[in-house]
Amino acid sequence: MDLTYAMILLIAGGILAALAVLVVKKKDTRKMMGWIGAILLVPGLIAVASPGTIGFLDQTFSLGPLAAGDVGEEPAFVSGELCAVEDTTITLSATDQFTSAATGGTHRYNINGAPALTVSNAGTFTASPGDRLSILWFNASAGYFSAVDEVVVPCSGTKTFSTELIKNGTITMDIFNEEGNKVTVDTINETLSAGDVVTLEAKLKGQFERGMPYGGVIVCEYNRTAYDDCIVDFGGEAVNLPALYTFGATRKAKAYSVPAVIGTEILYGSVTIDADDTADPNGPSTDTALNMTFYPKNYFVNEEKGGISDGPAVEDEDEAATVAYNIMSPIPVD
Repeated sequence: MDLTYAMILLIAGGILAALAVLVVKKKDTRKMMGWIGAILLVPGLIAVASPGTIGFLDQTFSLGPLAAGDVGEEPAFVSGELCAVEDTTITLSATDQFTSAATGGTHRYNINGAPALTVSNAGTFTASPGDRLSILWFNASAGYFSAVDEVVVPCSGTKTFSTELIKNGTITMDIFNEEGNKVTVDTINETLSAGDVVTLEAKLKGQFERGMPYGGVIVCEYNRTAYDDCIVDFGGEAVNLPALYTFGATRKAKAYSVPAVIGTEILYGSVTIDADDTADPNGPSTDTALNMTFYPKNYFVNEEKGGISDGPAVEDEDEAATVAYNIMSPIPVD
């Protein structure tokens, strides 16, 4: 129930006036109580009759819904309002963004910075009004990309916090040679000679009802003798090579960020290949082909920071991939 301070004055003044008239027999005491009641009633009446006249008396506060068993409990304040609810039953519920089906799995949470706990999807736990919850949806597990939330428990006996998550899928990459033909291993190549620099059209395509909501990193690996550089451009930028990526002594690799890909969305970009000035690429072979690997970004649980959520990133604090990566078809060159 919401009350204004003006209403409190009216109630208090009315009670004193009633007691003075009906209960108190001593004349001086009755007179004093009557005056006090009048002092309370007058500003309350003014504030009710003309809102804004006495500004602070128009402010409201809530007594909150009194639950069974709460009588006698010391009330708490939530968002500046008085709350008489002691415990709130919290439900964490995640659904698929595309199908609205329940994701299943578990969610990680902590209350007011305490050690983290987990709860099954649509499962419940108890918190108190005013508590701050940190939620890692889907607990950085395989299947769905996680999400994070910071919420405050309201003055209510029950509360459901919900979100929509995107299922992990695959991403494909098509590259077209200078003649506009899609490059395929051992069938259609890109022909280069020493000193050539070519920029080829490229497309990244996601999977139906899946996605990479935080984007990722593409690694381009190439023969360090045959090529001087490989540049992948889908609107991102050059980034550090993931520590988890390894390659042989005759190879080199560079990494580039990629924006989010949701559903069957297509990102249009390019791959620039800079052939060595003297070494003539003579593919197709695994040595002269350019290999592409895509690493999606996701949230993860950082045990080095006390088990809090971290990211999104392509690898965790132990240099392990946060999501299964995609090895794409190499770009054959001859």
